[in-house]
Amino acid sequence: MSTQICTGFFTNVASTPFFLPLEQQINEFSLRNLTRSGVTAGGIAGALTSTRIVKAWFNPSVMSNGTALIEENGTVVGTLAPLNVGNLAQNGFTVFNAANQSVGAVVAIASFTPGTTTVWTTSTPHGFQIGDTVRVYGLTAAPQFSGLAMTVTAVGSTTTFTTLLDSTGATTSAGSVVRIGNFLIPTRTGVYPENRVIAKITNANPMVITLLVAQNYFPGNVVTFSMPSKFGMPQLTNSLSGLPFQATVISAVNTVGVQTVTVAVDSTNFGVFATNSVVGGSNPGHWPLAPAFPMSFPTLVPDGEGNTNNLSAFGVLPTPLPYGNQDVLSFAKQNNGYNGILIGAGDGTNASTTGGIIGSTIDVWEWRAITSLQQFP
Repeated sequence: MSTQICTGFFTNVASTPFFLPLEQQINEFSLRNLTRSGVTAGGIAGALTSTRIVKAWFNPSVMSNGTALIEENGTVVGTLAPLNVGNLAQNGFTVFNAANQSVGAVVAIASFTPGTTTVWTTSTPHGFQIGDTVRVYGLTAAPQFSGLAMTVTAVGSTTTFTTLLDSTGATTSAGSVVRIGNFLIPTRTGVYPENRVIAKITNANPMVITLLVAQNYFPGNVVTFSMPSKFGMPQLTNSLSGLPFQATVISAVNTVGVQTVTVAVDSTNFGVFATNSVVGGSNPGHWPLAPAFPMSFPTLVPDGEGNTNNLSAFGVLPTPLPYGNQDVLSFAKQNNGYNGILIGAGDGTNASTTGGIIGSTIDVWEWRAITSLQQFP
């Protein structure tokens, strides 16, 4: 076994968690916010700021995931600020191990507000942050949603969060929810990307697909569809030929809260998503209602990359796009089975409800990790 001290720098995106991949076992991890300490670094002007976390420390052997020991600036006087020491109870550090991934604590869902996006209300503080992946289950009055994994796109309070599920017309329900990951960290399978459940599809040329979980698609990616009959749109199943319906991605917005993939398909005359007049629970344009349960979920399935020269009508340039004119399958199975640490975000303070290490400004951070690499014959 060997011990290593690793160091580096990164610049955060405001109020967004940051994932740092590290293959070694992390024994200690620390951060220093250079810009909020008044140091100009990485082209960003330093500004000594009161009530901001400027140092954070974590030891996974003795501390719980999501916490941190922090030092926070007090009131600035002249060129100096006192340091206050304390504990950050949420949105701290979370060690990620691809071979041994943890699931968050079960949180009770008290109700949800149906709509074109869904606002979920929990019985106790949930601790979720924007970008977290959560799974809902046990929804007694809305079983059609049970088992869905979704990205948290907004956090309204300590007991509310929003996802892109279009639950219009559904009956509110109690149930449970757990955090299963974050859009920044590798998937639980260790293979990127995973199949992703479809939230909605537009009838347009080109066709736009909204996903329930944030995903990194790019122009030139080839996808297929798994579209259960209860969601309509038989044109995406190719039931007559038995062959999968393939489509090429011409644009994608991977931003949390948008999560759309546009494909080179004219779906203007296709059936409407979630419409099947034969099956109970039809809810045109929205997720099916409870009478449609049990059912499989509609999924977008990565299938590889393809030739992009035939996409000029959609404004997509040919190569140089990655693998733009080759028939390859790297997009369908990219191994991302590595370890690392997720740094939480909030308002940059240790506030009990809104606190988190990364705040609302763009800052340069120095990180340091004491790690160990174990090798056995």
